Amino acid sequence: MKEINRKADPKHPYIRKLDAIKEREVVVIDNIKAPPLVGLAYIADNCLIIVSQQGSIINSHNEEYALRPHDISILLPDHFAMPERVTPDFVATNVALSRSFFEELRLRYPYTRYASLFRQRPPCHLTEEQFVSARKLVDTIRDVSEGDSPHRREMLLQLLCVLLNLLGEYHVANYPDEKAGKESLFSTFYENITLHYRESRELAYYAHLLNVTPKRLSAVILAETGIRAMQWITHYIVVQAKMLLDSRRDMSVQQISFYLGFSEQAAFCRYFKANTGLSPIAYRNTGKASSD
Repeated sequence: MKEINRKADPKHPYIRKLDAIKEREVVVIDNIKAPPLVGLAYIADNCLIIVSQQGSIINSHNEEYALRPHDISILLPDHFAMPERVTPDFVATNVALSRSFFEELRLRYPYTRYASLFRQRPPCHLTEEQFVSARKLVDTIRDVSEGDSPHRREMLLQLLCVLLNLLGEYHVANYPDEKAGKESLFSTFYENITLHYRESRELAYYAHLLNVTPKRLSAVILAETGIRAMQWITHYIVVQAKMLLDSRRDMSVQQISFYLGFSEQAAFCRYFKANTGLSPIAYRNTGKASSD
């Protein structure tokens, strides 16, 4: 965190893990007794999922932003926080995500179904049963994050999607008066991508399915998610291509090209390299694109 790096106690568990977060991308930090700074404002550089077990953090700018037992709060990169005081019995677990990892997570579904819940907002209070379920997922995330599986990164992306989707459903259930769970144009747009990505990679195609102009669709998706509509389409197709290249060794690059709806292998190779930095064959041999 930008301000924290200058003023926080260097022995604070989060501060001691900053290098690990940068290197490992996802780190679970237990037994957090207080924020890195109390009484001073700071701006987040990483994403923090704060799982409050006991005690409270009181925020001076708004009482509803207080963090209490069984609350889960998500502090996004570049968001502002100002904890005023902490009770002596406070204990929390932090799931820390590097900025680059969080940016990739933003492009994942089902996280995107509840994206609006993870902007600057009060913590979500969970029931006992909900909190236990969330803690179990955090425990699994910890286990995977501490391991060295060749699939560690992908498993963490999927587990965090599940956690955030679960929190989104809990939030909708616990705060029925809010409109965060309401169906959005983006939800329908993304659903159409999952159904029709092999048929078209063109924005106009999806705009037609939604009965809006491409310009309107592009503007709404950008406003709703902060990411351009074409980027969502491209990302989904590239992820599907990577999965096939990784898991379907029985399929040739040409077969994958045709499966994904490309008229010829050369067109697929150009598309894949333009969006990953590697040719499909080079990616298959290394298992990791340079943009990762």
